[in-house]
Amino acid sequence: MHITKIELEDIKSHIDSKFEFERGTTAIIGENGAGKTTIIETVAWTLFDLLDYKKDDFVRRGAKKGVARVTFESGLDERRYVVHRDTKTAYYVYDPKLKTRIADKKEEVTRFLWQHLGAEAGTDLESLFRRAIGVPQGTFTAIFLEAPTERKRAFDKLLKVEEYRQSADKLRDTVKYIDGKISGTRENIARGEGELARFDSIKEDLKTIKADEKKLQSSIKTLEKEADGIRKIVKEFEKVESRVTELKNALKTLQNEKSKADVIKSQREKEKSLAQDAAERIKRVEGDYQNHIKALGRLKELERERAAREKLTVELTKVEAAIVNVNSEKRAAAEDRKKIVLAHQEIETLKPKLKEQQELEKERETIRNLLSEGKAAQSRLLDVDQKLESLRDRYRENQKQKQEAEKKSVEAKHLRERQEREEKLREKLARLYAGLERDQKFQKEIENGLCPVLTEKCLNLKEGQTLDDFVMTKFSDVKAEIGTLESEKKELGILLKASRDGESFLATLASIEKREKEIANDGAALKAEKEALKKRAGDLDRLNAKLKAIETRLTSLDDPKMRIQLLEKETTREISIREQATKIESNLERLESDRRLKIEQLETYKDLDANWKEFSELRDNTSDAHREYLANETAAKSLPEKTKLLETLIEENRVLTDQLMKAESELKTESKDFDHEKYLIEKEELAKIDRQLVETKLNYQHLSKRRDELEKELKRLEEIRETLKIEIGEKERLQKMSDVTAFIRTTLKEAAPRVARNYVHHVSLEANQLYREIMGNPERTLKWVDDYGVFLEEDGYERPFQNLSGGEQMAAALSIRLALLKQLSDIRMAFFDEPTMNMDAERREHLAEQISQITAKQTFDQLFVISHDDTFEGYVDNVITVTAN
Repeated sequence: MHITKIELEDIKSHIDSKFEFERGTTAIIGENGAGKTTIIETVAWTLFDLLDYKKDDFVRRGAKKGVARVTFESGLDERRYVVHRDTKTAYYVYDPKLKTRIADKKEEVTRFLWQHLGAEAGTDLESLFRRAIGVPQGTFTAIFLEAPTERKRAFDKLLKVEEYRQSADKLRDTVKYIDGKISGTRENIARGEGELARFDSIKEDLKTIKADEKKLQSSIKTLEKEADGIRKIVKEFEKVESRVTELKNALKTLQNEKSKADVIKSQREKEKSLAQDAAERIKRVEGDYQNHIKALGRLKELERERAAREKLTVELTKVEAAIVNVNSEKRAAAEDRKKIVLAHQEIETLKPKLKEQQELEKERETIRNLLSEGKAAQSRLLDVDQKLESLRDRYRENQKQKQEAEKKSVEAKHLRERQEREEKLREKLARLYAGLERDQKFQKEIENGLCPVLTEKCLNLKEGQTLDDFVMTKFSDVKAEIGTLESEKKELGILLKASRDGESFLATLASIEKREKEIANDGAALKAEKEALKKRAGDLDRLNAKLKAIETRLTSLDDPKMRIQLLEKETTREISIREQATKIESNLERLESDRRLKIEQLETYKDLDANWKEFSELRDNTSDAHREYLANETAAKSLPEKTKLLETLIEENRVLTDQLMKAESELKTESKDFDHEKYLIEKEELAKIDRQLVETKLNYQHLSKRRDELEKELKRLEEIRETLKIEIGEKERLQKMSDVTAFIRTTLKEAAPRVARNYVHHVSLEANQLYREIMGNPERTLKWVDDYGVFLEEDGYERPFQNLSGGEQMAAALSIRLALLKQLSDIRMAFFDEPTMNMDAERREHLAEQISQITAKQTFDQLFVISHDDTFEGYVDNVITVTAN
């Protein structure tokens, strides 16, 4: 797959940006802060769900939401798709050909991307991007410099090795669950067997209980017949007893009512006496009570008059205070009129100075503009000088590179010839080494100088020569020839490296010559600009002196324009001040009239205090009579009601006395024929039989209940017997399942390191091939070992990653990360963010050349290099320049 377009709306520094891409190597260049890294972050967030900070920080400042769209051509069906994502909730895949969404929300989009990126389902896309596709700026080689533990944590996750361990760990819960079920089944079996042990004893108990039930049924019938005879006799006695008890209760009720009536009668007589006493007291104080009521009414009227007088007094005080305020305003208005007259006079004095100030300010503005242009020209001159010096340095550096490229490119014409010679040497050495190995094996099979095939003396031996001597002589000849060829191969390797370097320099010579012309053109343009700027910056001293003189004169004038504005603002108040003076006079006249009116109204209340004193004394002198009248008024009014109620109670008491005498006579007549002792004997006998009957029935019920319980228990035990058979079968099934699960778990635990080694082996082979292509040196072997460490083998010696040069480390890291991509997915795309950071010019050029060779050999579809300098411009297929919005 390859990316064809990226669109950004309100994403970080991008307001509305669109970038289109082709296959091959693309350099994304621009100044720091222009938004180059944002392009990588957009791909990571949209296609690989990776964003290293909050979405709100991804949105351009001031915007409500950011939108990113990545269009790519799928390697699966060679069709184009658009992945749309914004910082709110929208996340979907759009098919431009069908004009519809074909995947919506994160889960569907992730499944779609697994398929079209050529990654295995379940692949951690975030880790894949972070470790292989788009390594963050400044961390390209960092993980290979970490301790083995850190490397293992990072690459185990990427290679999904950890999933095997996690699966094994998750199966531990399954094993525990199955073991728990087995334990539970065993407990159920043991419990069932324990309960079935009581089956025979329960069956025997049930037989005994059924026989006891029949005996109790016979006893119940006998006791019920005997109880019925005695119960008839007791019922006759109970009728008589009930009538006597009824008469006694009626007599007792009448006696209680008679006692209660006597108490109420006595209470009503006391209440009537109290009411008569209260009526006499009211009659005695009635005159003073009426005078007290009259005094209270008059005082209430006088209170209203006092409130009205107080209100008039407050109003008079307010009017007098207002008169004082208005007189103060009158004096202030007179002062304001004087100030306005003086302001008019001063304005006339300042008008000549105003004209001079306006002319000076206009001239000052003109000079300031000229000074600003001159200073800008001076500042630009410094910038132009710096750029010219930088161009000179680049020109010298370019000349140096051109000379070196011309010198070394001479060796390129021998490349093919030397490659063919090297291939022939390898083939010959391979045959010699194979023959030597065969002869060494043959030597071990020799015994006593006999041929191992014919077990007799070898006919090729000379007189006095043993078979061992013959083989050793042959070894010496082969080894001598191998030594000669190895020496020649080593010398040829040096020459071959020079030819390959020459071929690389030959490829860069055209771009160096092109760069030389560009530098010359830029220098000519800057020199012309410098001459123009010198003319604009020439007269700054004279302009500064003239500006200083104008500023001095303006200071001495003391800003007449501002002073006139302030004075004119003061004179605009003249009309309002005159109107205010007229209004003040009118208010003063009205307030004097109000004061005179209030004084006249207060004169009508001159006798108020004397009247208040008179009626207050009358109220106080009659207050005791008033209180006594009120205390006895209610009781006196109830006297007629109390008298009538007492007469009614006397009549009711007489009727109760007659009813009581009649009830005593009826009770005596009914009690004469009742034999209470015999009634008690019969009643006790009946109670005794009833108790025996109840006890027998309870025993019978208990036996019946026990019989039902035993029958249910027998039924339950039968069910347990059937369940026990099922539990035994379940235990056997669970045991087999436990054995299978344990086997799977052990297999998964052992698979994790084997899978890791397999991945490392294949990635190491692929990375070694890429490294040799990048470095142009087949004599070196790059190894990625089991702990994810990196070694470089050359001439039989291994150097760890830490001991490699910066360029070797970058090439090794680049090879391994690209090999990982090829092994783990069909993605043939990678991003390099500022890969030349902390590198000198020579190393930057070398790395640019190495990266360009990857797509040139069609190993990858697209490579993106993000850089703020122009190192990669001569080595890439496409260049995109990003500028700040």
